[in-house]
Amino acid sequence: MKTSLFQKIGIALFASAALATPMTAQAAPAAEETNEYIVGGEPAQNRAVVQLKFTQNGGQYGCSGSLISEEWVLTARHCTEDASNMNVFTSNSTQNPGQPVRAAQLANSPRGDVGLVRLSQPVNVGETMDLTDSTIPQRGQQGTVQGYGLRANSTPSTGLFQADVLVTGPSRDLHGGPASNIRGITGAANRGDSSGPLIINGQVVGVCSTGDTPDPGANINSGSNYSNVAAHRDWIRQTAGI
Repeated sequence: MKTSLFQKIGIALFASAALATPMTAQAAPAAEETNEYIVGGEPAQNRAVVQLKFTQNGGQYGCSGSLISEEWVLTARHCTEDASNMNVFTSNSTQNPGQPVRAAQLANSPRGDVGLVRLSQPVNVGETMDLTDSTIPQRGQQGTVQGYGLRANSTPSTGLFQADVLVTGPSRDLHGGPASNIRGITGAANRGDSSGPLIINGQVVGVCSTGDTPDPGANINSGSNYSNVAAHRDWIRQTAGI
């Protein structure tokens, strides 16, 4: 069962990304137990991978996203569709996310699970993510995924993490658009990693859409599906001018 990778936000914690069905965040383990719950991957520093917090269907949710200019964020359609009160945070810490920047516009691609957020004011964090124009991930390629999603066994993340992954072949995203299935090598996407980037050769080639299982637990080799950015490039140019 494929599940979207955004996640419901707990009362005291900002819980990042989702697989196909929103899932409620769970409490973190005691501090002395934390090391037992590392799902894999490693901490990352990338101010261009941002945190999104928003209201949707009466609940509060969070996703990851890619800053592709000072005014636009690339995300997943299941994070923008029917969403309101969207705020964007550029800190890599989930515990100290910093000052929010409100969204001025949300846009949904007609071709699958890709969305865009226009910010109410420009932000300059010194870097933006480079989008592919035509690359479609191929079976056997390796890449990197980044996001603020839950760690192993639903432990909330303290910040941005990244992992190496392997492309296993073509698939479909949550909205039926062209996607690539990936398998974790050093770590796997979890709830809250929705709309986080798949990066190959320095470019964003995919947007996190669904997971192959509702909850990967501690399986660092779990699979997920990333919407192919190349299939949406014309729409992104028409909407954001990028």
